[in-house]
Amino acid sequence: MSAVTLAHVAKRAGVSTATVSMVLCNKGRISAATREKVLRALDESGYVYNQTAANLRNRSSNQVGLLLHDITNPFYSEMTAGLSHEMERHELLLLLANSEESSERQQKFVDSLMRNNVGGMVLCAARETPQAFFDGLKRRNIPAIMVVRPLSDPDVDFVGTDNVLGTQMATEHLLRMGHRDIAFIGGSQNSGTRAQRIEGFTRMLQTYGVTPNPAWIVASQATQSDGARVAEALLTAHPRISAAICYQDIVALGVMQCLRKLGHEPGRDFALVGFDDITEAALVQPALTTVSVAAKEIGRKAGELLYSRMQGNDEPAKRIILPPALVIRESCGFR
Repeated sequence: MSAVTLAHVAKRAGVSTATVSMVLCNKGRISAATREKVLRALDESGYVYNQTAANLRNRSSNQVGLLLHDITNPFYSEMTAGLSHEMERHELLLLLANSEESSERQQKFVDSLMRNNVGGMVLCAARETPQAFFDGLKRRNIPAIMVVRPLSDPDVDFVGTDNVLGTQMATEHLLRMGHRDIAFIGGSQNSGTRAQRIEGFTRMLQTYGVTPNPAWIVASQATQSDGARVAEALLTAHPRISAAICYQDIVALGVMQCLRKLGHEPGRDFALVGFDDITEAALVQPALTTVSVAAKEIGRKAGELLYSRMQGNDEPAKRIILPPALVIRESCGFR
């Protein structure tokens, strides 16, 4: 069976091929009756619009890529939602891929996007991504916005939050409640974001005259199960710890499980603060005090900046840093 062409659709609808093309591209002044007639003909004939071919013809694209390192993390789900809504507002299609912290997978995805003539991309780069990757993006002259994970290159657009300030706020909240034996749980050892959050944590402890204990700063994977495992080992070895700040909410939820296993009730016997303010943070019992970094707003701002770049905005690279906010709930108790 031969492929259905624009000419077939036009003949069926009783209009010109140019009219069919304008309906497909949502351009031009087409009456509602004519548009409905063309859409019905498209549906009845089974015509499939080849967007990639159209992109090549028009030297433009309605497709953008989003590359994350962990699509299972609830934080990135919320960020993706914010980005997706912004892309839909501009009638852009979002393509998602997961690098799983692999620079090789990341490079393959970018190469694939370039071959398909995408209009731009948003990336949360894999850990230890070489500078050559960012240099390559700049040489290819494709709009690319980095998100969440801080980077040192001043010539790359970035949207994220103030990690140092976020943990300073969380630590000061615990200190004002009277806690002095405070742990920091979570994050990978070689994470730049984690280093910033630990900087805010230790800086605030020192401001209050508390010497940070390196043994109370422990890493973990970004899962509830590993958060629980790491917390159990830490709190068993150091039972005097009375409070903890977690690198992520997902880790804090695991620490809650551990506390109950050890016979401690979060919010009563132990104060706990997360980071991210994912949806689940407000749903657990007790509800989790956390640092909100407005994941959806990060996505929206990244989409807004990407669209402006795709429209020809050639201003110097921007660094958009959204201020964090401490959301106080029941997991710290009421000292």
